[in-house]
Amino acid sequence: MNKTTIYLGLSILTINVLTACSQFKSDSEIMSTDSHDATAEASSLSFIARDLKHHQVFTNNLNRCPAYTSPSQQTPLSNSYRDIISTCENNKFECYQSCVGNDAVACYLVALSLQEANYKLPAEQLFQRSCELGIASGCTNRAAGMLNFTEHLTVEQKKCIFSTFEKTCDWRDPWGCTMFADQLISEENTEPNYKKALNVLNYSCEYGNDDPACQSAKELRKFIGTKIKHK
Repeated sequence: MNKTTIYLGLSILTINVLTACSQFKSDSEIMSTDSHDATAEASSLSFIARDLKHHQVFTNNLNRCPAYTSPSQQTPLSNSYRDIISTCENNKFECYQSCVGNDAVACYLVALSLQEANYKLPAEQLFQRSCELGIASGCTNRAAGMLNFTEHLTVEQKKCIFSTFEKTCDWRDPWGCTMFADQLISEENTEPNYKKALNVLNYSCEYGNDDPACQSAKELRKFIGTKIKHK
């Protein structure tokens, strides 16, 4: 699941980086600056991926179930969340330090950056941490990671994944609801619950038809429709 839109609580935050370049800068100067920034970011992400093992909070955290290690209620956004977003766009290491200091949004944003840079397991560790700190999308991403990266799921892991998507859908995370609906009609279910799945999918399009969670939900609706028609 590749999410370019960040769901945090009841807010939708699409991060756009707007770079104002002076008209007096040459193309070569702009390219040089961009290249330097990209190199610095890559170095920061490489360091972060290696540094996780030095913090107890991340040790073996992929063995924990998102549904059972997250709070009963998702964490409301603090008044400073916009500052955190700005920091995380401009300085990955400082963002990571905020995560180590238990900033839930920072953990989620660093996880996204690591995921985009193909640091898969470190990204999963930070999704898990953001989940433990109450970010619904962090829990959804971690459960999706369990599906993607675990070759042979145990019964307990399957229960964990199901419970996690159910919980994040209860928190009204659009992707959580789409994934929960998919679980409800999984071929592994002896009695797929099509009615409940359709109801759950009503929450997948909260942020518009172009949202990837909504697009996937529409495909699931079509699939469920064909199944019901042939029952």
